[in-house]
Amino acid sequence: MALFEGKTPAERNKLIAAIVLPAVALVFIVYMFSGPSAPTRTMANANANRRVQTTNRQTASQPNANATTETGEDIVNSMTPIRDVPVAYGGADAGRNIFAFYEKPVAAPSASVTPTPTPTPTPPWVLASLTPQSVFARTAGFTLQLSGDKFGIGARVYIDGQEVPTQYKSMQQLTANVPASVIASPGQRAVVARSPDGKLYSNTTTLNVMQPPAPTYVYVGFLKRPRSNSAILKDQRGELYTVREGDIVEGRFRVAAISDRGVDVVDKDLNIKHTLPFIAAPGANGPAGRVPGSIQPPPPASEEGDEEP
Repeated sequence: MALFEGKTPAERNKLIAAIVLPAVALVFIVYMFSGPSAPTRTMANANANRRVQTTNRQTASQPNANATTETGEDIVNSMTPIRDVPVAYGGADAGRNIFAFYEKPVAAPSASVTPTPTPTPTPPWVLASLTPQSVFARTAGFTLQLSGDKFGIGARVYIDGQEVPTQYKSMQQLTANVPASVIASPGQRAVVARSPDGKLYSNTTTLNVMQPPAPTYVYVGFLKRPRSNSAILKDQRGELYTVREGDIVEGRFRVAAISDRGVDVVDKDLNIKHTLPFIAAPGANGPAGRVPGSIQPPPPASEEGDEEP
């Protein structure tokens, strides 16, 4: 053919392919749109066919004069339609959703928890009372009596952690000799009874050590005399009193010694010594030869009409 003249075999093959392929594609398209369509078989039709076949076999094997022949219309009416319900798909779980981001939970502020206090064990021994309950400081040593229950033989009495000589009387009574050094100053003392090994002990009771009473007079004058010296004391109201050694001041203090430096008085009830220091009047200077802090005795009273010396 003139169309293939002067062409190489490769060029002829390409030209043939360019002519044939469009023609084949055109035929295929025409067949798709104009050719018979394949029947759609449904589950219902299949069930209907099986029912028709079963009926036909029963009719052929067991003829029945009263049986009625089912027509195709009856079969179609007796078929149950199949409902195609689409399944709804929800979103993926939060743990598998690529768009769900993990957020770290914010911890709530923890409230401060008060620890439960450990209960104090009950002491095996019972210390109920002390006799005496209170004493004055700076007094002499005394005997302290402890009353309670369950005291053991060999019990020891401790005052502020210091052991004092103890005598065991019974399970309900102990006595202790308290030295004067333990009550040298006022304050409170902790008293407890314990066994020598410390395994048995009692509750703690307080011994009150009070400040002893002191005189309120002030030593303001000194009178030096041949037989005995005298002192002039002033009370809180400003009244003056002349006293000698052995006199009683304020009903309980006995004058023990008088000097130009002070007056020593002793509490006759507690046997406690107090010293009243001499207090000179401001700017008072005695005449030459006078004992420092002393004053001259007042002149004798003159009779009416006599001249004063």
